[in-house]
Amino acid sequence: MDFFEHQQQARRHTALMVVLFVLAVAATVAVVDLIGVVVYVLTNHPRGSLFGGAFTGAFARTPGGVHLGIAVVTLGVIGFGSGLRLYDLSAGGTAVANMVGARQVKRDTQDLQEKRLLNLVEEMALASGITVPLAYVMDKQRSINAFAAGYSPNEAVIVVTRGSLEKLNRDELQGVIGHEFSHILNGDMRLNVRLIGVIAGLVMIGSAGRFLMNMGRGSRSDPRPVLLGVALWIVGSVGVLFGSLIKAAISRERELLADASAVQFTRNPDGICGALVKIGVEGSHIEERHADELSHMYFGDSVDSMFGLMDTHPPIEERIERILGPGAAQEFIERVERAAPATTAPDARESPVVAEFMSPLYAQGAAAPRASASAWGRSASDPVRTTAAAVVASVGKPQPAHVDRAQRLLAAIPEAMRAATRAADGAKAVLYALLLGDGEVRAAQIRMIGDDNISAQATRFADALGKLDVRVCMPLLDLVVPTLKVLALPEREAILRVVKQLAEADRRITVHEFVLLTICRRHFGPDTTGAPPVKHRRIEEVEEQALLVLSLLAQAGGGGEPALLKGMAALGLAGGMLAERAVLNLAAVESALYELKLLAPLKKPLVIKACLEVVMADGKLSVAEGELMRAVCAALDSPLPPILDTLPAV
Repeated sequence: MDFFEHQQQARRHTALMVVLFVLAVAATVAVVDLIGVVVYVLTNHPRGSLFGGAFTGAFARTPGGVHLGIAVVTLGVIGFGSGLRLYDLSAGGTAVANMVGARQVKRDTQDLQEKRLLNLVEEMALASGITVPLAYVMDKQRSINAFAAGYSPNEAVIVVTRGSLEKLNRDELQGVIGHEFSHILNGDMRLNVRLIGVIAGLVMIGSAGRFLMNMGRGSRSDPRPVLLGVALWIVGSVGVLFGSLIKAAISRERELLADASAVQFTRNPDGICGALVKIGVEGSHIEERHADELSHMYFGDSVDSMFGLMDTHPPIEERIERILGPGAAQEFIERVERAAPATTAPDARESPVVAEFMSPLYAQGAAAPRASASAWGRSASDPVRTTAAAVVASVGKPQPAHVDRAQRLLAAIPEAMRAATRAADGAKAVLYALLLGDGEVRAAQIRMIGDDNISAQATRFADALGKLDVRVCMPLLDLVVPTLKVLALPEREAILRVVKQLAEADRRITVHEFVLLTICRRHFGPDTTGAPPVKHRRIEEVEEQALLVLSLLAQAGGGGEPALLKGMAALGLAGGMLAERAVLNLAAVESALYELKLLAPLKKPLVIKACLEVVMADGKLSVAEGELMRAVCAALDSPLPPILDTLPAV
């Protein structure tokens, strides 16, 4: 199953959630109606007649307006609860992280454990082809747990407990982060956030019951508010039961899928299995008031359930055996327990975290390797030799080779430049450096930046970039985005204005500048959260927009009309006139990409394949064409991992 099929499956799970929610609401309305009939009979008939004639046929005797009123009020309360929670979470992953009291890890943190977390998140984001997610830590939680939240891959956040940082080694933490990246890539996050809203509505009745119970305690003369409150609280417990069943029905399968994807991603089954074993020893429970509400999102069980039927996660042994094979769980657990004393001995000369940062990849002040034919296996100007089918198949399904490439790209970035991306001014300097030209153009661009310190940094970084492999430009942009996207909107808009001015300083937009502009607008503009609904279900509905984007790629790559026709054929569309360069302005292309973003998930691979057919009409893919594909995929909310060779060199 590929990325787009996972997205479609997630939508089907959303439909299942809606069906289960409707059934749960119907059952809740029926129970509340029953209680309402009892209250009506007790209120309008002598107390002694409850089991007599007055109660016989009570439903028939109760006026229809009472039934209707009960249904309307109950639906209103449930709808209000769900709507309010979804509104609270409309900001996406950051709202969920704030809800549980997590602290955002500063990009320039000096905490070694937090640096390790950022390094892992950066590596996996670059390998996946998505924007580096913001990382959060739940400082008060000493258990081992984590979750990912957000509405789309490029707006995700990763939240881990302090216990995960302290008790897991690098391989184990990588397994946990790989598991959460699977949720990001498989479309689970949006489903999980919506599920929070569904559960909030179902438990709203119980909250109303508790309110009436508290209110009635002060009035001894009228016990009816207390009785009604108790009744509604019981109904609310039914809502909790339904909510737990819905979560269990949807999340258990997704957890097993995420485990398997993490192993495929990291090429290290011992990592995630070791984390699961440590959860069995150290625990994964979350001591926080939203722990039950978010239980379906966590890596491990955040709360205990009364019945196995309502467990949101399979048992640890089952998860390990799904990864290692039948009967392997106990043997693996024993092996980990035997090895534990050697790795946790108090007299060890260095902890795993400290040792990790002594490696060349993470050592402070280590000289970054210069790009060369020997470092990369060939010169940076050589094109990638692959096929459109291989690239499309990699979307949302990064392999260990992509992780290896991400590590090498990060290692090629000078430490000073990488450190600069983690502070706002430094990140601006790196971003602007990616757009600086030479001579008089650079002089004009420096004046546009305005800030002398940032301008000086940008100039130094631009000079350094001239000596590096051009393939580090996109990873640098990926490192800059999470630092700048958290700034206030006016500051982000100011950055966008400067970026646009720098790109247009020489009165033309290059492919590289178009890519940077597209990705910056995607992340720094006002609409940086949420995901639009599906608007187009047939390629024919966006034929005009597809023709415009394919024309841009054909003009940029020099393939002309023959390349365009290859792309149109891949879409199943006949012919098409190559758009003139004058028509391919930034606003028109961005508008076309937005409409393509509204395609149904299973139609997007056709667009990506068509784009690849155009840029690879000559059988090769240059660095610039690869960057263009990255921009197109980012606009479509489709993560594109680094493009690797899949064909032998000729």
